[in-house]
Amino acid sequence: MAAVDDVLKYIATNEVRWVDLHFLDLKGILHRVSVSSRELEEESFSKGIAAAKLEEVFGKSEQGDLILLPDPDTLARLPWETSTVRLMCDIMVALKNERYLKDPRYVAERIDTNLHALGIREARLSSEVEFYIFDTATTDRTTKGRGAGTLVDSREAHWSPSPLASVEKGSFLSQPFDSIYPARIQISETLEENFGFPVQFHHHGRGQSAQQSIRIMEFPTKTASDAFLTAKFVTRNLASAVNALATFMPYPVYGEPGSGLTIHQSLWKSADNNIFYDGSDKYAQVSQAGRYYIGGILEHIAALMLFTAPTSNSYKRLAVDPPTIGWSKNREHAAVQVPHLLKNNKEERRIAFTAADPAVNPYVAYGVVVAAGLDGIKNKTDPGDPLEDEGKKKKKFAVLPKSLYEAVAALESDTKFLKGVIPADFLGDYVDLKLKEHHSSMRAITNWEMEKYINV
Repeated sequence: MAAVDDVLKYIATNEVRWVDLHFLDLKGILHRVSVSSRELEEESFSKGIAAAKLEEVFGKSEQGDLILLPDPDTLARLPWETSTVRLMCDIMVALKNERYLKDPRYVAERIDTNLHALGIREARLSSEVEFYIFDTATTDRTTKGRGAGTLVDSREAHWSPSPLASVEKGSFLSQPFDSIYPARIQISETLEENFGFPVQFHHHGRGQSAQQSIRIMEFPTKTASDAFLTAKFVTRNLASAVNALATFMPYPVYGEPGSGLTIHQSLWKSADNNIFYDGSDKYAQVSQAGRYYIGGILEHIAALMLFTAPTSNSYKRLAVDPPTIGWSKNREHAAVQVPHLLKNNKEERRIAFTAADPAVNPYVAYGVVVAAGLDGIKNKTDPGDPLEDEGKKKKKFAVLPKSLYEAVAALESDTKFLKGVIPADFLGDYVDLKLKEHHSSMRAITNWEMEKYINV
């Protein structure tokens, strides 16, 4: 835990002139206001800073002014703005001096409260995220009604004139075919050295057109969400600095793999007691509590999708690369995996949820996945047999929704497990937002439709 005094001392002794206060909206989009370092005082961390017009982000609030409360643990110097540091902020209600219920970071805090009620010290989560880096992207906005679109170029794409673009699959390519390797190194080292988020590994993604994959070290829920959001922030800014475009869109290139997000999770009763580990279990050394946790995720998986596949484009990715509803230690497409590379290693015994994508609001998505797992532990939900057990009777779970509209319907029939995690005000506004997004996407005319139906 960083001390406020340490933050103020760092700012005073390192020629810091500006403090970027970062906060999020319902969708997880990052916003900021930059204040002079002279404005940051000790009481700023206890009383907050009234520096942003938050009604422009969240709409008019009847609770009075909303205040940004800097989190001293998130201090980081921006390498591309050497006189600027970043602080993530919680959002407070000024009138009552309490948390704003629509602040996404509050969801991650509330899940910790639920964990403690079950005698669990913390959840540890790790983000394994895929994304594309394009050399250029040009969007025609002047003729929207004429079927305009976006043209992207990648030196690695099959349409590129480069002879390096001759490979059929992108997975784990080496240089020179992995041409964005230097950029991944810079992203990884910036995350580690400037922001304190170690990268466990990185490699070329499955997509031929410069898809990337990075896995960040595990952290408690709120910090893991900070790390994922920071990874997107760093990647976009470093790409923009060289006039490239990093996109976390779930399905950006037709005919290539979409970009997914694997959420690795473990629960700890103490610093050395991973409750998912059972050395005597012959299948994957996963405990009964771990199996119940898996059962909870699979039981609520349809409802989870509104948060873990939160855009209309997410369902195109799922249509191309659908997960199998079940759990496994070996099946690559299982919605829940129990990686079992090293035996007798309780540190690495974790459960991985694979049916998410990088468009998520991480504080909410991570919170609801953990909430579903905890519900499974409380109700002793049977996950059924692993997918490898051919011939055995499989437990039937709800099918995945195929659109945002179906995801809303699935959530509305299954909200009990979110009680105490997502405030009603947040949930209501979020559902309305996603319904509007769905209806807007239904009215949009795509280039595929123009090519397919212009002459019907």
